[in-house]
Amino acid sequence: MVKLLKAFIRGFIGGPNFDNCVHHRLILEDKLLTLDVPDSNVAAVPSTIDVSFPYNSESWFEHNKKIYLYHEYVHMLTENWMYLPPVSYLLSSEYGMLSCQLRIKQTNKIKVLDIDQLKHFVIDEYDRFHWGHEGRNVSITKEVKARRAKSSVDWTEAEINEEIKEYIKLHGYPPLPPAKEIVLNQLTWVFYQEIRDNDRSHQDYYCLPLSEHTFLEVKFNHRVDRSDKHKKWSEHALASQQRIMESIKLSDIPTEHDNLITDNDEKHG
Repeated sequence: MVKLLKAFIRGFIGGPNFDNCVHHRLILEDKLLTLDVPDSNVAAVPSTIDVSFPYNSESWFEHNKKIYLYHEYVHMLTENWMYLPPVSYLLSSEYGMLSCQLRIKQTNKIKVLDIDQLKHFVIDEYDRFHWGHEGRNVSITKEVKARRAKSSVDWTEAEINEEIKEYIKLHGYPPLPPAKEIVLNQLTWVFYQEIRDNDRSHQDYYCLPLSEHTFLEVKFNHRVDRSDKHKKWSEHALASQQRIMESIKLSDIPTEHDNLITDNDEKHG
């Protein structure tokens, strides 16, 4: 009864529960990455989590990488948390979902350790993909120009460009806000967002340089299924995101921990 009353007061159930946390220890060559992530509240088939990542190896990266849109990465771990109404009357009454994914990326286009280069790179990759030969923004541009060419009204180039801009804002991939630097646990991250004015769903990305051509990326996906209920859980999701990021630490592996991989295999096996 107390839990139900609390759920009614805050307006939802679910989301990350930090009373049910998993402490992850991941080996990045000679570095130890640790973080605390609440266990998922979404039913899924258990999967084995790798604990060792030779991130500087190009052959390892090419063999293990996944590709989605402009993202090429090696997956490390993912957790998902649903947000639901206090009492569900319908089968599909979810408010939305927060997910957290860790992954490793490689690039030879920039010097990743240069924060300014990395800040521009993550935005440029988004623009290059969506404005590329088969990108959605290019398709929209062609569609609008073709439609206006058939119109009985003479449209100026400025008017056509304005319509293209508005159509991309609503149905394509509009320009992103500039990436910025943030510091957490004495680690300097590059932070950027994929957001749209007409969609409450958004993605937040944190990028941490690991070497000249490699960086760690933490992606938080805020999927909003009911925009009228987003206000109820949005603050909790952002606070949970911040708490997870504040738990991330990267340090040299102590020499006395030679059995670290074995410990992790037992922990996650």
